[in-house]
Amino acid sequence: MKKILICGAGGFGREVQWLIERINQKEPIWQIEGYLDDGVESGTEINGYKVLGGLEKLREYDDSVSVVCAVSSARIREKIVLGIRKTGDFQFPNLIDPDVQASTFISMGEGNIICAGNILTVNIVIKDFVILNPACTTGHDAVLESFVTVHSGVNIAECVRIQKGVELGTGSKIIQGKIIGANTLVRPASLVNRDLPSDCIAAGLPAKPVKFYGAKHKKLLITGASGHGKVIFELAMETGVYQELYFLDDDETLLKTDETVIGNVDFAVRHNGEYDVIVAVGNAFIRRRIQKKYERAGVSLVTLVHPEATISEKTVRIGKGTVVMAGAVIQAGVTIGDGVIVNTSASIDHECEIGDFAHISVGSHLAGNVKIGKNTWIGAGAVISNNVCICDDVTAGAGAVVVKDITESGTYVGIPAKKITK
Repeated sequence: MKKILICGAGGFGREVQWLIERINQKEPIWQIEGYLDDGVESGTEINGYKVLGGLEKLREYDDSVSVVCAVSSARIREKIVLGIRKTGDFQFPNLIDPDVQASTFISMGEGNIICAGNILTVNIVIKDFVILNPACTTGHDAVLESFVTVHSGVNIAECVRIQKGVELGTGSKIIQGKIIGANTLVRPASLVNRDLPSDCIAAGLPAKPVKFYGAKHKKLLITGASGHGKVIFELAMETGVYQELYFLDDDETLLKTDETVIGNVDFAVRHNGEYDVIVAVGNAFIRRRIQKKYERAGVSLVTLVHPEATISEKTVRIGKGTVVMAGAVIQAGVTIGDGVIVNTSASIDHECEIGDFAHISVGSHLAGNVKIGKNTWIGAGAVISNNVCICDDVTAGAGAVVVKDITESGTYVGIPAKKITK
């Protein structure tokens, strides 16, 4: 039988002892030497095995001994493994409970612990030193990077990517295709239905970041405190990226009466480098003027995409200062310029081109290969037929149906859309 040492004499260490004993009941493989733990007195007996000492005790063993790191905390587990590697070239076996249901189409690194009741389907990647506590499910094509801890009863759907050092709390659920950034902690019973950033604590239904670690604390300035600005405020909150959000506006009344308005438009220039900035002004020409001013000053302009927008991310290009609202659908091959507004439930089909500072209004629909010029406004519920080109500085009225190219600026309304004559 092969000798094995259990690093960590806490509750999870005892569970790993039981796991090893269950493996041995099926096929005698492991001889448990005992526990190693810097925080437990040497000689203490735990469930029939003694604590042999701290990690320095490893120096008395040769490299033929296997080691399992039975510590739930991802951060501490990584630190311990690094220390063990410096001590010697020890083996880190994968310990899988006989009760686990897993396909043969799983890629696995070293040092992983998979407890009873887990179900792992097909084409899953599990890297190194991952812990899957009892009764978890992992769907096809999921990726669990190194030092991930999955607590009991977690459901990971298909095509999810869990980055390094993540901890998933008991009973949490991860919806298909989502990404959880490195070192993030998801609280118990949370529902992750959108990507989560790195280095945060997330909680709730749905899960949102409630705290960030260290330098990840981010602040956003929203230039424009009108109705559109308030919509952008809510969008930015939904992304979970920002912990502080403020408005800028040149309206003196707002500056005096609204505590969320902390300065005028030039505040972003004076405090360059302290904040991210988005220009939330509906008028395309004013929005353009302010954004160009910020660009010349080197202000950090961001793009905001609502988590409930649907975007073909691999082939869509979106410029700086653009906002994409909830329910918007942007298909493959679309190019969107700077400072564009893609409003709620708008749809943009494949290979469309949207010029700088255009506005695609609520519920409007652009068919494939449409080209929209700069500063152009597509009104609410308007429909632009496929392959149509619309030049700069055009307004297509609400409900208009554009079936042929528009080559002259102006306002167009009706079905089919025609230019309004003075």
